[in-house]
Amino acid sequence: MFGDPASPYLREFLSRAFSVKEVAAVEIRRDESLGLIQYDPSTNARELWLELSRAIARSDRPHAASPDSDAADSKPLGVESLYLEGPPALPIRVNRVGATLSTWRLRFRNHHRIRLTHPILFNRKDVAYRLEEELSAIFGVEDFRTNTLSCSVAIQFDPDLLDAERLVRQLERSWPKLLKGLDGPPSGTRLVVAGGLSGLAYTGQYIVPSVKPLALAGVTIYGLPNLKNGIKQLARRQVGLPVLYSAGLIFTLVSGMPFSSAVMAVLMQFWPRVAHRTMTKSQRRLFAIHRQRATWARIVRDDGQEVEADIDALKAGDLIAVRKGEIVPIDGVVTGGLAAVDEEALHGAAGAVDKTPGDAVYAASFVRDGSLTIRVEQLGIDTVAGYIGARLPHARIDNLLSSAEAERIASRNAKPALALAGINLLATRRLRPSQAVIRPDYATAPRLSAQLSALHSLGDGLQQGIFFRDSTALDRLPSTDVYVFDDSAALERRQIQVAEVFPAANVSADAVLGYAAAAFPSHQNERVRALVDRCGRQGVPILAISQRSRHAGAVRYLDHDNRFIEIASPAYIAAMGINVAAPIAKAIATSPYAWEPRGDGAKEAIPHREPFLRPLWVLRDVRVLGVITFSRQGESQGTQVIAALKARNKRARFVYVSSHAPAVAEAIADGIGISTVLGNLDEDAKAREIRRLGRRTMWIGDGTTIEAIPCIEAATVSISVAGFSTASADAADIVLLQPGLDSLVSLRSLGRGHRARIEADYRAVYTANLLGVAGGLMAGFGSLESGLTSNAGTGYVYTTHWKRLRDLVSRVEARRAVIRSSTHEESIPIAAISHAYSHDPEQVSDYRDRLAEVGSDSHGV
Repeated sequence: MFGDPASPYLREFLSRAFSVKEVAAVEIRRDESLGLIQYDPSTNARELWLELSRAIARSDRPHAASPDSDAADSKPLGVESLYLEGPPALPIRVNRVGATLSTWRLRFRNHHRIRLTHPILFNRKDVAYRLEEELSAIFGVEDFRTNTLSCSVAIQFDPDLLDAERLVRQLERSWPKLLKGLDGPPSGTRLVVAGGLSGLAYTGQYIVPSVKPLALAGVTIYGLPNLKNGIKQLARRQVGLPVLYSAGLIFTLVSGMPFSSAVMAVLMQFWPRVAHRTMTKSQRRLFAIHRQRATWARIVRDDGQEVEADIDALKAGDLIAVRKGEIVPIDGVVTGGLAAVDEEALHGAAGAVDKTPGDAVYAASFVRDGSLTIRVEQLGIDTVAGYIGARLPHARIDNLLSSAEAERIASRNAKPALALAGINLLATRRLRPSQAVIRPDYATAPRLSAQLSALHSLGDGLQQGIFFRDSTALDRLPSTDVYVFDDSAALERRQIQVAEVFPAANVSADAVLGYAAAAFPSHQNERVRALVDRCGRQGVPILAISQRSRHAGAVRYLDHDNRFIEIASPAYIAAMGINVAAPIAKAIATSPYAWEPRGDGAKEAIPHREPFLRPLWVLRDVRVLGVITFSRQGESQGTQVIAALKARNKRARFVYVSSHAPAVAEAIADGIGISTVLGNLDEDAKAREIRRLGRRTMWIGDGTTIEAIPCIEAATVSISVAGFSTASADAADIVLLQPGLDSLVSLRSLGRGHRARIEADYRAVYTANLLGVAGGLMAGFGSLESGLTSNAGTGYVYTTHWKRLRDLVSRVEARRAVIRSSTHEESIPIAAISHAYSHDPEQVSDYRDRLAEVGSDSHGV
């Protein structure tokens, strides 16, 4: 039983043993087939063993249970997830952490901190790195610190979002990923060895000459891998970085000056490690919203009761409840309730969206106000946010073209550097200038630049609603200037515009528009831009307001006369039981824009699937002033986008490949400014035309369809306009998370910004390298001075990117903090509207009660 961790009897034994509350821990030594039970020394041993005997020997048949077996039948949490397959040489120790069993040992605990230890952590930096990645992905964990020497991890968490027992259960379930998962950080062995060699070389070169031969031998052994690779290159009649490094080693041995080589070895190990640390910390914070997952949820039972349960206990079809200030833990569909849900961190669209029954909600979105009952559809990595988080880089970004280009350029520079050093040596017979010529580092800074710049672009893009499924597309993007639009590119998608305004009696339509437009930031989303545009065209001033706050189904504020204004959704009107005048009710009931149309032209009494097409109700002092409806009948989105792209690149070409008849395709293209049209094409013919256009093409369409695959494979870069909700089914290189073409302009800026940063870094590092070479030829620089000058350029490149990433992380986290702090917005005092019910104070109380029912703050209005 104890020798085989896979034995089903072992978990059953642990479950029964820990059902005795006095048992504190069980240690299992597999090599001895031995189990040791630890208990409080003050416990009566005889009674304890009698109770253990009954617990372990009891029958599983219900009729065999004894009257005294209630305590023995209590099964502790976490038995199923215990990791019992650790290294055979290490004993397995199972401990109690509250009511949970775990192989982690609790060393310290208070209401928001915990310190755990585990023997597997000893001297395993790779496991510690994966543990840190796991902790950064647990919602509610605020900070952590690992120590592989003490085998410990100290964790700080938010007690309102997470408790110690759930945290420990999550870590216990993570052991397979901790032992075999992401690649660990680069080894520090060579850095430590190089540091030791530096001290030895300095001693031998400047203090104790007798130590110099030992230092030279150490430098030689350290450089043997480069020497071996250099010989292989020369055998292939090639000259690259290994040959350059080998020449530097030979010069070091000839000159008998090992210190400069040792210092350069330290720096060449130092920069990649510090860059890796920067990338690791930055990505954990940049991508936290897509990777962090909740550990628990409230399951709604059939009787309506809500019970907290581990997230792993959920399954598709379950109902869960999510309240104000919480993160939605799953992808699902709303079955009840009303809430203002902020999805900005997921797809970049600012402003909360009102969610009502039938609407889809997604994991990692934030409930700013209200409450929802949600039917579970997807969990964990199967959610859209989980999928995106899994595709984002953790540290090094593999297969970047800019990284490969850095290696190619650095190897290309080896030839002139060696040639110049050789010519100088023949001409001057002096070794020192020749050493200075070959000492500059042509590879490290460009490598750092490619990785750090790419991480910044990926993070910045995600905040703008641009997801790079294939990170390598970032390097291909700047070289493309042929835009190939497919039928599925939503070229005919129209912008939202104000369709109708229904004012109440004695209220002007302009007043209704002005109240509605004042409720939102002017460029928050399409609907707001439609309101502002309509006000601008009709000369309607945007009102000055105060105490604006976002609530479930409504935006509330006070106007310049301190009148209480609400800009509300239809669901809010229904939930609050607002009295609606008959003319407005009839107008809305018959409006062609107020409801979701059916294919047969009839109308269904259901909200639009697109929330921003739902009507806005304008209320003053709880009385309806009017209603505004919206439609997608404005200007084509493609017209403005293509005009902006043409303005940024005069050489750009725009092509429309279509399955429509040529006349139809040309009519569509003419309407948005595309002159080159190819019609009557099936998917294979589209792919052939894309290949004929060359290697500078961007295909733009819906990447979720099977028909798009040939075009995606034919294009240099493929861009999908399908949107956030289908990202996990998208095959394109880049997904625009907000449906439509609006993000294309931002995407082009991202690609060009990435290329511009890399070009600027090359200029900086080559300036430093040329100064080092010039110093060697004209100013008497030696190998050390030239190498330090080169590394000053590397330091400049790293520092620039570090600051840029720090600023981006700060902006992202500041925005998230603003969104979450919105749950604490100051409520409008009840005195602001009491005059509306001055004749009947009971109506004020009734209104407050109804606000509470729809999830608003009962201490508010």
